[in-house]
Amino acid sequence: MNIGISGGSGLEEILFNFKEFQITLVGSSFDISTEKFKFYENVTFYPEFLTHNYIEEFARSCDIYIDISPSNKIKYLVSDFASYFDKICYLLFYDSGWKIIKLSGKDSHLSFYKKYSPSLPYFLLPEVDRKVLNDFFLEEKINFLKRENFIFDLSLREKKALILTKEDLTYDFLKGQFADVASVSCSDNSVAISQMNMREVNLNFYKEHLSKYFKLLKETPFFIEFKYERFRVLFFKQGRFIIKGTKEKNTAFYVFYNFFGV
Repeated sequence: MNIGISGGSGLEEILFNFKEFQITLVGSSFDISTEKFKFYENVTFYPEFLTHNYIEEFARSCDIYIDISPSNKIKYLVSDFASYFDKICYLLFYDSGWKIIKLSGKDSHLSFYKKYSPSLPYFLLPEVDRKVLNDFFLEEKINFLKRENFIFDLSLREKKALILTKEDLTYDFLKGQFADVASVSCSDNSVAISQMNMREVNLNFYKEHLSKYFKLLKETPFFIEFKYERFRVLFFKQGRFIIKGTKEKNTAFYVFYNFFGV
C-alpha cells in the first residue's frame, strides 16, 4: 500500500513509523536559511508543496492520502483527489481546535463538511500535539482501507461519525481553479504569487499580527511591506504577494502559507 503525504508543516516525520508501507511525500519542513526542504531517505520525495499538477505521482499512485500541510487550499485539493479517484484521505484541519477528518471516496468531500474559506496564518494557530497525532495514526493504520467518514478531535481525543451533505462536485481544486501561481522574476530577484481566487483582505489584520515577527517597512492603503530574514515581503489588498531577495518559489510559498494563510 502506498501512502501519499502532503506535508510542509514539519509534522510529516511522525508518519514515517509506517515502515511496512510505501510512502510518497510532497513537501516537508522548510529551512528558510538554506531555502531547501528537509530530505528524508527511504521515501519517494518531491521537494515542493502539493499542487494540482501531481495527478500521476500522488493522486493516481497512492492508495491513502494524508494531508498535514499548512494550507487550506491543499486540504481541499487532497479531498478533490480522494473523491475523484474514489480513495480515502485523512486531513489535519483546524476548526475551533485541531481535528482529523477521514473521508472515503466518491460521496465524501471536505466541502460537504465545511465550505472552503481562507485560513488563518498557520503561525497563529495553536501547536499540534504531536504525541496525540502520532498515537492516532499508530492506532488507525489497521483501519486505513476501511470505508468510513469520521472526525477526531485531538484535544478531546474523541472520535465521532461525520454526517456530510450531498452536493454536486466540480473538482475546482483538482482543475487548478483555486491554484496559487508563482512567477519568478530574474531581473529583480523576486517571486510573485497570484491567487486564482483573488479576494480583498484586511491589511490591518496582518499588520497587527505580523509586526511581532516582521519589521514593518512601509504601509499604504493598497499594500504593506515587511522585512523577514533577508527578504522583503509585499502583501497587497487584493491578496497578491511578492517576496524580494529570492528566485526560489518554495521560499515564497513557505512564507505565504505560514504567515499570510489566505
